[in-house]
Amino acid sequence: QEPAMPAMGRRKRIRAAMLLGFAVASSIWRSSSAWCAAKLGRRATLAMPLLPILQQPSLAEVSDIQWNEPKRKKTSLANLADDFTRAFQQTQWGVNGRVQPRFFDDKFVFRDPDVTTNGLQEYSKGTGAVLSNCKADAIDVTVKEPKQFAIRWRIAGTANVPFPGLKIKPYIVTSTFTVNDDGLVDSETD
Repeated sequence: QEPAMPAMGRRKRIRAAMLLGFAVASSIWRSSSAWCAAKLGRRATLAMPLLPILQQPSLAEVSDIQWNEPKRKKTSLANLADDFTRAFQQTQWGVNGRVQPRFFDDKFVFRDPDVTTNGLQEYSKGTGAVLSNCKADAIDVTVKEPKQFAIRWRIAGTANVPFPGLKIKPYIVTSTFTVNDDGLVDSETD
């Protein structure tokens, strides 16, 4: 019989497991001669090239993204929020990294309590590496004036860190997106 573990929320357990994975990956990178001079934090660890063990098929797909595709023309915030949510659901970029650059400013910033990425390509690579075996189901979208909208979505599946196949019990995420003066999404906060 296993000893009882203290009650901990699902999100906190997942975050703890992911942070453990980043810490393990970081210590491996630090111990290799190529990385030993660097002092690495969470941001640097997420932005670094990924260990071969984390290379999932979705990473090849991420490299096929047309990064220079024309940007979307500015529309009303409500139209952007609806189109963005449909594309989010269809491509699953919230978990596989297959973003559609036409919606995003190139300097897109992602933030959650544990990780920050700077740049759309870094977000795409990091998301595809960590969550590529998950599914994202959009529940609803809410426009928050003047330049924000939020998507509530359900995540479920398996993560790739700290080891491939880590089961994620389904839970609800609220992602708040900000929009710049050009009508492009420039940040996401979970």
